[in-house]
Amino acid sequence: MPATPPPSRDRPPALLLSAAAALVAVLATAELVTDVAGLTAAGGAVAAGIGGAVLRRQVPLRAVEERGLWRWVGHAAVAVAVGLALEALVDLVLRGDAAAWARGAPLTVAAVVAVLCAYQGLLSWNRFRTSASHPADWVNAAGSVLCTLALGAYLLDASSLVTDGPGWAVEGHVVRLAALVVLAVTTVVVTVVGGLLDDPRAWVLAAGLLAMSAVEVVTAPLATGAAVAPAPVLPVVLSWTALTLVAAGSGAVRPPILRGHFASSQVVTVCALLAILTGVGVLVAYALHPGDWLLVPVLAAVGVLGGCVRMFRTIHELAFVASTRKEARTDPLTGVPNRRAMLETVDRFATSRTGAALLVIDLDRFKDVNDRYGHAAGDVVITTISGRLQHRLAGTGLLARFGGDEFAVVIDDPDLARASAVAAALREAVREPIEITGRVVRLEASIGVASTAFGDHRDGELLRWADTAMYAAKRSGGGVRVYDEDADARERAELALADELRVMLTTDDERFGGLELHYQPQLDCTDGAVVGMEALVRWAHPERGLLPPVAFIDLAEQTGSMFALTERVLAQATRQAARWQAEGRDLAVAVNLSTSCLEHPRLLATLDHVLADAGLRPEHLVVEITETTLMHDPRHAVAVTRDIADRGIGLSIDDYGAGYSSLTYLNELPAGELKLDRSFTARLTSDDRTRAIVSGTLDLAHHLGLRLIAEGVEDTATSEELRRMGCDRAQGFLHSRPMPADAADAWLRERDVLTAAGARVLPAPGVVRGPVLPTQVTAP
Repeated sequence: MPATPPPSRDRPPALLLSAAAALVAVLATAELVTDVAGLTAAGGAVAAGIGGAVLRRQVPLRAVEERGLWRWVGHAAVAVAVGLALEALVDLVLRGDAAAWARGAPLTVAAVVAVLCAYQGLLSWNRFRTSASHPADWVNAAGSVLCTLALGAYLLDASSLVTDGPGWAVEGHVVRLAALVVLAVTTVVVTVVGGLLDDPRAWVLAAGLLAMSAVEVVTAPLATGAAVAPAPVLPVVLSWTALTLVAAGSGAVRPPILRGHFASSQVVTVCALLAILTGVGVLVAYALHPGDWLLVPVLAAVGVLGGCVRMFRTIHELAFVASTRKEARTDPLTGVPNRRAMLETVDRFATSRTGAALLVIDLDRFKDVNDRYGHAAGDVVITTISGRLQHRLAGTGLLARFGGDEFAVVIDDPDLARASAVAAALREAVREPIEITGRVVRLEASIGVASTAFGDHRDGELLRWADTAMYAAKRSGGGVRVYDEDADARERAELALADELRVMLTTDDERFGGLELHYQPQLDCTDGAVVGMEALVRWAHPERGLLPPVAFIDLAEQTGSMFALTERVLAQATRQAARWQAEGRDLAVAVNLSTSCLEHPRLLATLDHVLADAGLRPEHLVVEITETTLMHDPRHAVAVTRDIADRGIGLSIDDYGAGYSSLTYLNELPAGELKLDRSFTARLTSDDRTRAIVSGTLDLAHHLGLRLIAEGVEDTATSEELRRMGCDRAQGFLHSRPMPADAADAWLRERDVLTAAGARVLPAPGVVRGPVLPTQVTAP
């Protein structure tokens, strides 16, 4: 059986409000029968007090943004209840003239207090999350009431109504009406300006206030002319009581979804403007048609001054905002516009009919100035260069500092020739020597130039073009570089390819293809037997085709994905080597390791894992390391390669002779072979000096107990010369191009057949064996 939900506390107790309304009705009937005005006022006091208590009880249940409103509305209801209670006391205790002259005063004072409380609540609702208001807001409220009171008094003085009445009979109506009108207008302005048009509670409050104002207007004439008889208390008491109950009931209305914070000074500014217009209108009307009440122009003048206080406050706020906006758009060090101001200017110029050009200037080697002389000296350099650039521009462009050592210039002319000339002049200004603490500093600049003439420049494209050109200039050693759309397209294609590579290597997403290993045979130079395979990675891209390593290896290094790529290559290579071992082929498989992989902390664990997972003995795996890799961190390289060799894994020094050779580390490394770079193999039969280098390398390797593998063997003459010189192994297109695993299996089976038949296994001169596969597919 489902549990009964607890009663909601979001709504005020309807029973209490209904009981209060019933009590007022009963006492009103009693007043008609017994002619006791105090009973009605007492009933209204009780009802208003219940409404205030309900509102104050609901405050903790309201949203944080609304607690201020309903707390102050609750105070207003309590003030009305106190006023009605005092009215009841006057009617029940005082008699005769004393009661007549006192009647209306307590309710009027309470009404003004209630209006001020509600006004404070409306301000807190408008300002959102703050219950505080500026003193000028209170002055504005008082001024608005006085201006409205002056208008009411002037209209009353100009009318034919009899204004003589007991006590506060007429004056009370006018004062209460003025306060109500001000509160009603403020509520409407908050509703419209504050973005509360879809909030029914705001409209309920505004409607209640306007209705109460109408009651005061209708009952005012009834209070005139009565000498001693009680004023018509019933309509007024019932109306003020109803207003408090309406306010309490509006708190139960479900609020709309909160859309945001709409703190604004527009509300009080609009109200101040209305008060000033009202007061000035009364003064003008009184000057044209003077009345008998001198208090009217006094009230109007004081009210106008109150509204002016708020307007002066608004002007001060606007001046502060303008100052803050200027500071937010200015670089504090140089005083020139900052990045935000520059971007606004670029957008304005770029969307104009004439167009614009943008220069991005980056100082080269500025970091050295900060490191050598300190940041204070760096600030001097930045300030000096900024002054020079402004002087050189001489009003032909707007200079801005983007931050750090980067500046920008926008020119309201898209002509590239002019922009390039300006860039060259600015570069010369940067190159002028700067004296700092007795020392001379000389800097260079890399400047990128872009123009709206290149095409669609929306969404910050012009800045991106200039940045791209600047980085291109920096990569080329400095100077001025104009944006190259074709080069930019290539770079963006590379970035897209890098993202695809990262996703492919770090997830199981097959949208971007996968890695394939191609194998190139290594043959014994003596008898032509196949003794090993080098695994070379390819990327089978679904759109770009079969990509060679040159198309993505550098991207893998740049994106930090190189070790993930190497892990996959090692896993595939060891599994293929294990299959060949299971078929009875004693072939070792070689895999290249980059510098980042040799330094990776998981390298040794990965080698152990792939060998164990494939069931391959360590001696059937060879890792190839270039000389450049070894020399990057020689001590670490020696330590890691020894750990690799201790596991029984073969170690080969790749591209020997093409890098920084060091005989010292060659002696310390536990390598088993050297791979002679193809640049030596290609000139072996045509250059005597190359032949001498190869011969000396062979002798060195053999004396160190290493075998030598010659890469790039592409013709029979080179193969025969290597065999005659005593080279151990050869690898190249003469024997086979790199081929997929199934093609490599077919190639091995073909050699088995030729070997069994006693046929020649070395190719004839000029013949390239194996399938001819594309080495590179041009990326779109």
